[in-house]
Amino acid sequence: MPERLNDSLIRADTGEVTRGLGLVLVVLSLAIVGGLMAMQSKSSGPTSAQVTQDESQALVTAAAQTFAQVDQALQADYAQNGTYVGAELPAGSQVTLAQATATSYCLETSVTGTLVHENGPGGVAAADAC
Repeated sequence: MPERLNDSLIRADTGEVTRGLGLVLVVLSLAIVGGLMAMQSKSSGPTSAQVTQDESQALVTAAAQTFAQVDQALQADYAQNGTYVGAELPAGSQVTLAQATATSYCLETSVTGTLVHENGPGGVAAADAC
């Protein structure tokens, strides 16, 4: 026998329409929230264009510091020998002489696992290999 509250009957919701509509609204709400989160992560998440560009710039700046020291040693070696071929890099610099000709060279190093190179003399650091 149903209980009475303020003289009105309390009944369980047994209507299929109400339950079905509630389920549809829950699924729709979850889809909207998921879509909004996906759009937000594209503009400011870890894979957004701005974050990727900032990361690349930080790697290039860090590599430029390393290359600056090696560039000085290469210029001294060039002044003595008149060529970059066979030039020796400072020990412990963690920079490799990937390519060398009589008048130019390409240096490579790894910054936090990312390969960075510099074409010289007078070049700037850039991501990827020579």
